[in-house]
Amino acid sequence: MKNKILSIFMMLIMCFSVFAGCSLVTRNDKAYYDAVVGQITYTTGETETISKQNLISAYNSYGYNYVDNYNMTRQEAFLTTLDTIIDNRLTIKAVENYYEEHLEEGEMLNGNETTYIWDQTYDALYSNLHDYLNEVLGIESNDDSATESDSDSSVYTPYEQQAYLDEHLVIHKRQSATTIRETYKGRQVDGVYVDYDYVDETTGEQPFKAALYDKIASLFEGNDEDARNWRDAFGRYISDIKANYGYENLSSNREWFDYEMDRVYSILKDNYLIEKYSVIYNRTLHQDADISNVTVKDILSLYSSKVRADYATYQVANNTSDFASSILSDVGNMDYIMTGSEVANYFYVGYIKVDMTAEQQAQLSNLETARANNYIDYDEYEKSVNGIYKQIKTSTDNLSPESLLSRVKEDVEKYRYLTVDNLTEEQKEEAQAEGVTLETYVANANKAIAYQRAYAFRPYMYKYSDDDTLKNADYNAVFGVTNDGQVLAQDSFMADSAVPEDLANAILNLYNNGDAQVGDMTEFVRTDDGVYMFFYAGAIENLFSGIDKDFDVSKNSEAIQILTSTRTNIFSNKTLFDALYEECVSDRFYIFQNMNINNLRTNMTTRIVAIENNIEDLY
Repeated sequence: MKNKILSIFMMLIMCFSVFAGCSLVTRNDKAYYDAVVGQITYTTGETETISKQNLISAYNSYGYNYVDNYNMTRQEAFLTTLDTIIDNRLTIKAVENYYEEHLEEGEMLNGNETTYIWDQTYDALYSNLHDYLNEVLGIESNDDSATESDSDSSVYTPYEQQAYLDEHLVIHKRQSATTIRETYKGRQVDGVYVDYDYVDETTGEQPFKAALYDKIASLFEGNDEDARNWRDAFGRYISDIKANYGYENLSSNREWFDYEMDRVYSILKDNYLIEKYSVIYNRTLHQDADISNVTVKDILSLYSSKVRADYATYQVANNTSDFASSILSDVGNMDYIMTGSEVANYFYVGYIKVDMTAEQQAQLSNLETARANNYIDYDEYEKSVNGIYKQIKTSTDNLSPESLLSRVKEDVEKYRYLTVDNLTEEQKEEAQAEGVTLETYVANANKAIAYQRAYAFRPYMYKYSDDDTLKNADYNAVFGVTNDGQVLAQDSFMADSAVPEDLANAILNLYNNGDAQVGDMTEFVRTDDGVYMFFYAGAIENLFSGIDKDFDVSKNSEAIQILTSTRTNIFSNKTLFDALYEECVSDRFYIFQNMNINNLRTNMTTRIVAIENNIEDLY
């Protein structure tokens, strides 16, 4: 089973796959796994225990990071993991207590939230099962998930910021639990909100738990090839569940999968309650608790170090070939752009791809074979090929590429760039009122117009493109043009290690000797499996001038404003600040930051004990 970490809440990383980290499960002994390794005694007299299985699962999910990344010994890592489990339990208990004491807040989890957790549980189980399907099909595991599969890929999903910057340049963490409670669309069946835990008082059954299983099972109903592959994947999933939890006294596959559903749901519910505690704590106890441990200085230091590292790797070493390979394959990790006459000019593009049908591809392949074997002459071949490409229609609305292009151009070109010569008198007066030159006024206005053109193109890309690669992506596709007119492209656009001539010519025309503007477009270009049209989405340039081996952006007073206003993708609202913040957070393995854990330990418990005799064999 390929490892897959599916959720991070409050920096408590939980893994939902059957195997995680470095597996420690080597015995089939229920008493061994049920042994108590920790106990919490609350001030109410209630006690809560932590089993060895709880500890092993948590260690495999995130505790191994303490060894791998923080140089702890195995003993220190297990004890720290146990502390984290205890903090988790205390936090959840605090949420339960809060809602018992504040009845005006309603139920601890309202219908929106129970629906949300049900949906998240399905997504996690689907994703695990999909990993097994990839094994069946011989496909290398990727980040596919139920959310991606089930969601409408034709709709742009705005980026949800993890943090924002206030007017004092203080970074605040955003909380999503409140938003989910207020805005997530809860679903009802016969007047009851979807809730995995719900028990029908009349029948004693759990209808929503059963519905979740039925939704998974629907994947492998029937006798077609897809269903058979999903059944094979499900069988492999069940085998691994049995292998890991064989000490449980279960018999049927349904019982084993019920056990797995309960396990995944419990993790997700706990994670969400931990997130709710942060919201409660911020609102009622400590108004500064939402302030991130990541600072502006951290953001600027990280960016400076990344730019310096790229500068040394590429510019100092004059490593143009490695630079070209890196920027084409992974532009998101490029923080310094090489310049100079020997370096290509790189730029972003969006695109719409309309695929051929399988039948059309087969017809084209047969024609190519016939032509290669001289079964048909060139004129007949060309006529037949042209006929195939004229048959291509969009999978949405059945439009021809030419009709689609006409619609796209009409909407994008509603937004025309300004020049000093075409300014109206009103616009000139606005420039004067703003105290800027006409040239500056035009430059500022054209930045906004570029986004308008991108936003006019985006709905077409999402609705009509059969290639989902750029939909909600952090970065766009990249092309380069050398000074001698050679087109450089990502591997997905290459054929036999070269860019096809028609595509290369289209990109050269789009580039327009460096005079392209955001929103310039190509006609549709033929490829061996469909047609593409490309949208110029901006040059790739350094954000700051004067970069050298000592580059330090913190010396630039406008640096943070530049990072917060620069998008990673002209079709998205995600900024470089957002990307850098995420990197800072993921690099720091802080658990329950600003969570008032010491206060909970002191005021909610009379005793917390670790039973090391039951842990020592794990060291």
